Amino acid sequence: MLNNKRFLRVIQLSVLTFFAALITHTEVSAQFSLGVDYKSRYVWRGFDFGNSPSIQPELTFTAGGFEIGAWAAYATNGNPAGTEIDWFASYTFETSAGDFSLFVTDYTFPDDPVDYFSGDAHFVEIGASWASEFSGGVGYYLSGGVFVHNDDDNSVYGEVGLEFEVEDVALTLFGGFSPIESAAYGNSTFSFINTGISASKEVKITDFFSFDVSTSLIANPHAETMFFVFGISYALN
Repeated sequence: MLNNKRFLRVIQLSVLTFFAALITHTEVSAQFSLGVDYKSRYVWRGFDFGNSPSIQPELTFTAGGFEIGAWAAYATNGNPAGTEIDWFASYTFETSAGDFSLFVTDYTFPDDPVDYFSGDAHFVEIGASWASEFSGGVGYYLSGGVFVHNDDDNSVYGEVGLEFEVEDVALTLFGGFSPIESAAYGNSTFSFINTGISASKEVKITDFFSFDVSTSLIANPHAETMFFVFGISYALN
């Protein structure tokens, strides 16, 4: 069985190898994108992290269907529970049956008293998703992931969603669940933990500057909690 440090080296080498193969064998346009979100609360899969407004920067590099990047969250009240730095990579295949994506995410919590460069500080999830649409522009998606490192339960999360637009407002209905026992999600049997609706709209200031505003009403039926989150997002491509 791989030890922690060797496991991380394998993950890193696999991502770099995949990236190199893509650039070498595929003629694609590549670009960097940077952005930042302000959220009234950082709510992830039905759980509040930090009990505080959150600043969330992101940097991504895309080349064709490949994307790699980093994302972070910082609680504005300094709560260490709201501090996170994640690394991610994904590849999307466009087909006549819809878009299929494979992804890997490395979650880290730098304010946790663990050496950041040790395997114990990293929680690795792998997963896949599929998205398509009905006639009329109504889209739907399925996604799922499993933690393969640093989680004794190998916690599994799945989500289904429906996406549509009403008068330039993008709406998403979603239902997220944990199908097996998980200490991370707090369930012992199949449970819905992340359900609700999100709405977002682009606000255009000039021909060169715009930003998105969003709201999300999120319920965690298993934990019997609910959140109403407001956000502002800006990205520069």
